[in-house]
Amino acid sequence: MYWLVNIGAFFRWLFKGCKTNLRDELNGVGEPTWGPSIDFENYVIGLLVDIVFIVLFIIVGCAISIF
Repeated sequence: MYWLVNIGAFFRWLFKGCKTNLRDELNGVGEPTWGPSIDFENYVIGLLVDIVFIVLFIIVGCAISIF
């Protein structure tokens, strides 16, 4: 579960245009924007990114197996 928070922090940092400090994103420093805490927001973002990657992996795997 902790790796989802780190993935979410990284993508949150990318969404902000790399204008914030990545270390602050990873440590959960700052004010949350839409959730109860930054760690929770990073967890949700990490979970969504993970689901997208899994779906893309399945789609590409199926497409390769067809050809």
